Amino acid sequence: MLLNLGFGITIVAAILLLVIAVGASWYGDHLASAASVNGTSITKDAWNRQKAVNAFRADYQQRRLRTLLAAGRIRSTDADARMSIIQQRQQQADSISLEQLIDGTIQDQLAAQQGVTVTDADVDAKIQDEATTPELRHAWMIAVSPELKTGESVATDAEKAAAKAKADQALADLKAGKDWDSVAKAVSTDATKDQAGDLSYIDKNAALDAAFRDALVAAPKDTPTEVIEGADGVYRIGRVSEIIPPQVDGTFASQISDFTSGSLPKVGEADLRAAFRRDAVREKLGDAVLAPYLKAAPQRDVSEIYMQEGQSETGPGAIKVRHILYSPNGDPSTASNVQPTDPAWAAAKAKADATYARLQANPSLFDSIARAESNESLAKTSGGKLPYFSTDDAVDPDFMAAIEKPGLVPGQLLPPVKSSFGWHVIQVMHGPTDEQWAQKLKADIDAGKLTFEDAARDNSDKYDPTKGASIGWVAKGQLTEAVENAIFAAPIGKVSDPLKVDGDGTYLFLVNKEETREPDADQKQTLENTVFTDWYTKQKANFQVQRDVATDQATS
Repeated sequence: MLLNLGFGITIVAAILLLVIAVGASWYGDHLASAASVNGTSITKDAWNRQKAVNAFRADYQQRRLRTLLAAGRIRSTDADARMSIIQQRQQQADSISLEQLIDGTIQDQLAAQQGVTVTDADVDAKIQDEATTPELRHAWMIAVSPELKTGESVATDAEKAAAKAKADQALADLKAGKDWDSVAKAVSTDATKDQAGDLSYIDKNAALDAAFRDALVAAPKDTPTEVIEGADGVYRIGRVSEIIPPQVDGTFASQISDFTSGSLPKVGEADLRAAFRRDAVREKLGDAVLAPYLKAAPQRDVSEIYMQEGQSETGPGAIKVRHILYSPNGDPSTASNVQPTDPAWAAAKAKADATYARLQANPSLFDSIARAESNESLAKTSGGKLPYFSTDDAVDPDFMAAIEKPGLVPGQLLPPVKSSFGWHVIQVMHGPTDEQWAQKLKADIDAGKLTFEDAARDNSDKYDPTKGASIGWVAKGQLTEAVENAIFAAPIGKVSDPLKVDGDGTYLFLVNKEETREPDADQKQTLENTVFTDWYTKQKANFQVQRDVATDQATS
């Protein structure tokens, strides 16, 4: 009897241990914490359900893209780009899903503080948007690129003007009744010219120049757009020959119930609505935060001197110079292969000697000559300015010997120096630090010894001859907090104190005037891209977030 009793107790104990083990395993898979926000747990079960929703959405988007591609209703480049984004997110599914739940928990609380509410109708609208193929437009393009001379990487003003004139004439011909195909084939410089500029079907998210894409999306059917200058300097005319209205997928709901993904749970309607509710909260909270910045408010017209932080600024013998390079045959990449006796070296030196003589007579020409004549490709946008060099840097020894010669002073013009790249005309700019040099520039400008414009031309790493030192009108929320605070604290009509931003650079500002203005289109786009992200980053830092599971870090 005792043996039987002991055996029975052993069996019961084993069963209890098994139940406990199963229960612990189930708890670990479902109710254990994946993360917490201010002590509120996000369970692994919630995490798995979010991963399942994301897996369904990725699968649905991929199938829609493949359907559009098979029907010829999307450009292959757009389809490939969007597929790539989806695949990247799938590779980071664990971390993205967890961060969505963390952000959703935080944003729920922030939305309540901001008086933002989300209704069932808002969630329904988000789901319908997911199930809708956006409006498609069969688009055509005439593109005119400036014709660059050999060795040029940036178009001159004259080359830009010639390209625009060509595009303007093409538009005039179209408006006068010439057919699109013949004008496109005769004028366009794009690879699509042989197909009369056929871009196939696009939507509002097509990977085209933003301004041109927006013009196509707004254009009436069979009516050419105006000439649009792209961010890449290309002048474009667009046309839409067919418009396909948005189409709602009536099978979306059934596809949800039919979807399965490996070990992830089935996607339920409640899970889907919870995920889209988080999307709606994020959107409405973002709109609420952004709204005050889109209203008319004080803006400042600003000029700027910016000196980018250099890695060698703290190195031994650190010095900053600018140069104009004349290479044999105009090509620094092949200069080391040109024999010293080759006449090309003598021709390069003759140019350097002539420029040195011109600059001795008028040093203010340095920037314009560098942009127009230097064989260093970056000089066309930098004016020949170079970052800090120190004796620790791997630099051509003859060039280094020239700029590290004892006794050099700011502004000093060095006689032409030969290196393995060509002949250099070098001007000493200054030694460290940029902040101390900015203090000197401010003092000289305040004393009337120097104009802000000239100081920017000769020192600013962002100087653009077409705009001068101006960065235009600045609205609050448009720039980083440190820069914005300095601009709006600066006295109008006077040079600000230097602003040193670690990891960025050193700034001087001149506020020309202040007016109450509404943001223009470019400012609105910038504000839409930055305001909520900056605001939310600060708000999120006030929450205690703990992640209890290991995931691959998400990049977006």
